[in-house]
Amino acid sequence: MQKVVYTQYGPPEVMQIMDAPVPEPENGEILIRNMAAAVNPVDYKVRNGSLKFIAPGKFPRTPGGDMAGIVEKAGSGTSRIKAGDKVFAMLSMAGGGYAEYLCIKEDLASLIPSGFSFEEAAAVPLAGLTSLQALRENAGIQKGMQVLINGGSGGVGIYAIQIARYFETEVTAVCSSKNVEFVKAFGAHHVIDYTKEDFTRSSKQFDIVFDAVAMSSLGKCRKILRKGGSYVTTVPSPATFFQQATAFLRSRKASFIMCKPGHKDLDFLAKMMAEGKLRTHIDKSYPIDQAAEAHKYIETGRVKGKLVIKMEH
Repeated sequence: MQKVVYTQYGPPEVMQIMDAPVPEPENGEILIRNMAAAVNPVDYKVRNGSLKFIAPGKFPRTPGGDMAGIVEKAGSGTSRIKAGDKVFAMLSMAGGGYAEYLCIKEDLASLIPSGFSFEEAAAVPLAGLTSLQALRENAGIQKGMQVLINGGSGGVGIYAIQIARYFETEVTAVCSSKNVEFVKAFGAHHVIDYTKEDFTRSSKQFDIVFDAVAMSSLGKCRKILRKGGSYVTTVPSPATFFQQATAFLRSRKASFIMCKPGHKDLDFLAKMMAEGKLRTHIDKSYPIDQAAEAHKYIETGRVKGKLVIKMEH
C-alpha cells in the first residue's frame, strides 16, 4: 500500500510517498481500506512544527486527522463494526489518514449515512466534531442564543453554522465578499463582510463568539460578547490558557477547543447528515501523490469548505 510520510518538520515538500505493508488489526481494532482523507489546517501546522508543543510525536509521521472507507477486517474484541461496513472516523492528533490502509480503534468509527460519498464523509469528522464540541461543550449552546462564527466559509465554519442552526440559535457568520452567498446557503441568518466591516466593532452583542479561524482574540471580541458569554478559538495561545484557567473570575469565558475523537459525537453528526441537516462542500480533491499541493493550497487560507485526498487503489 501507499502512504504519505515525513521524517522532519518543514514545508510541504518534506512529505513523500512510500510503500508499506498492509497492517493487521489488533484487539479492539478494525482494518479499513481507506477511500478518502480530509486535509485540515492542523495537518500542516503539525507538519511544520508549529503545534509540536501540543502534538509531539516521533518520526516518521503520516498526516491526516480523518478518513472514510470500507472495513476489510474486524479484529478480536470488536462487536459494533463488521467487515464490509462503510465507516468514517476522526483519528488522533498523531494522524495517519493519508494512507491506503490503516487500523483504528473500533470506538472511533461511525457508519456513513446512505447517500454520502466517501469524499463527503471524510470531510466531516475532525471539522464537524470541532464545531460540535466547541459550541456544545465549551460554549454551552442553547436555543435562542445569538451566535457569531468568524471564518464562516472555512472547513470548520460551514459545519459550525449548520450545528448552531440545529440548536435553534440565530447565526451571524463572518467571511469575505465573495463568500457571502456561500455562507448564507449553509444557513447563516446574517453575514458580516470583513472586507467592509470590522465585526469586533459591531453594535450587536452575542452569547457565543466562535473564532473558527483563530484570527481574533477575546480582547478584540470583548465588546461584542454579552456578560456571561463564551469566546472559543481553535488555536490555543498563552492568553487563552490564562483566561480559561481564570474563567471563574470573569464575566466572559474564553477557551480553546481541543477536539476529542469518538463515535458517540460522530454518530450525532451522522444523524444530522441522514436528516439533511449537515452537508459539506468539497473545494478540491487530490490524489495521494499530490498531498504537498493540497497543503500548499490550504496554507493560503482561501479554501472554501474542505479539501480531500482521494485514494486510487
